[in-house]
Amino acid sequence: MANDVTFTRPEYDAAQSRWRLVRDVCKGSETVKAAGELYLPRPNAHDTSKENKERYSSYKERAVFYNATGFTKRSLVGAVFRTWPTLTVPPGLDYVSKDVDGQGVSIYQQSQSVIGHVLELGRHGLLVDYAAVPGGSVSKADEQAGRARANVSSYPAESIINWKTRQIGGQHLLSLVILRETVDVDTDDGFGSEQVTQFRALRLDAAGVYTQEVWEEGSSATSMVTAPFAPLDGSGQPWRVIPFQFVGSENNDTSIDESPLYDMAEVNRGHYRNSADYEEAAYLVGQPQPWMSGLDEQWRDHLEKTGIFLGSRAPWLLPVNGACGVWQAQPNTQAKEAMDAKEAQMVALGARLIERGSAVKTATQADNDSAAEHSVLSLVVSNVSEAYVQCLTWMALFVGAIGTPVYKLNQDFSQISLDANIMAGLFNAVQGGKLPESDFWQYLRDRGVIDPEKTDDEIRGEIETQSLGPGFDNIEVIPNGSKPSNP
Repeated sequence: MANDVTFTRPEYDAAQSRWRLVRDVCKGSETVKAAGELYLPRPNAHDTSKENKERYSSYKERAVFYNATGFTKRSLVGAVFRTWPTLTVPPGLDYVSKDVDGQGVSIYQQSQSVIGHVLELGRHGLLVDYAAVPGGSVSKADEQAGRARANVSSYPAESIINWKTRQIGGQHLLSLVILRETVDVDTDDGFGSEQVTQFRALRLDAAGVYTQEVWEEGSSATSMVTAPFAPLDGSGQPWRVIPFQFVGSENNDTSIDESPLYDMAEVNRGHYRNSADYEEAAYLVGQPQPWMSGLDEQWRDHLEKTGIFLGSRAPWLLPVNGACGVWQAQPNTQAKEAMDAKEAQMVALGARLIERGSAVKTATQADNDSAAEHSVLSLVVSNVSEAYVQCLTWMALFVGAIGTPVYKLNQDFSQISLDANIMAGLFNAVQGGKLPESDFWQYLRDRGVIDPEKTDDEIRGEIETQSLGPGFDNIEVIPNGSKPSNP
């Protein structure tokens, strides 16, 4: 029923099978094999005998699952965080560098996880909320002690089951988001726990005010456990938007984007099936088989009685015109060639995710980046960066902080090195008034020379404190092969 809080949108339902494939493949061999015939069909599926079931169990056990998709995902996330992100937040939000979600996860750790989720499914969600103290009155001491603070909760695509938008003025704003959550509830003895499914409903009501309510799934019905309430911003005013941010692989709108790793996961599944056939063939005919010919029954019975042994010290005595040998199956390279071809395909698909020109930017993203071409990974990173800037802006509104937040993730996935000649040239450009010192400092931030969290004012203040004078007046950069002016 469409008026049920558990209702799921058709496009959400349609995405379930491909989402599960990518999730399972990225988790690895144990999960893939546990899914059984979903990923590895049973030979002679019409045969339901015990013997055939046991054969399938051995067939699956011998198969090797090579988790190229999961390895690629982890490598791509590592490439993004090879250079530390740049974070600038207004006073009062400094805690996000250590705890952005209220559970001890930093913004860096959470964004790593979000990038991984978007690479897997092409979709994720971030909810900005305000954890207030019981009673609703919040003091500055409560905020400083962490008892009341704005935080960002992370929601995988599977948890975002329903959403709607409404045109207000010239904007299409979210008017409804339903989030399915799983919470642990203590048992009566206080030791155990059980999981309960609940649904968090985020709405813009008829008056355009943001409200929240919570429903809990029961054995017979789903009932409301938290009545609708309207969160307030730092000035005590109700919100006119739902502070929930979609994150996608193509853009950050409400539509479900394509999974960047789906094609690789499909090939990975095919590789697993080829491996099962290859290992089965190696098991059945891979061992050498001795044979004899020209034996009569008397000679056969004699050999059976005395025993047949293999090895250079156990020769076989045969009758006249008898013959023997060892039969070895010819290599069956078809399954192996199919595996090799799929491995090459997975390598190519992984490389394509970081190749420029394989994704298209929006107009806004193109304006903000001088590169005309964009890779799938850099587009994902750009979307995640923009999503966190929006979330930090909402957090600032929750706590009444003033300032423009910045969260910039690395989009240069090549190995970054520090070139002394380039550094000297940039420094000379600063001294000659051809390059702002802030750009030179950003160059050093990107290469790990300067703490990426230090602002330009902090750098300038530290330089002045060290009695080096403002800017670079007393710094001399020596290019390779040159001598200092005052050795």
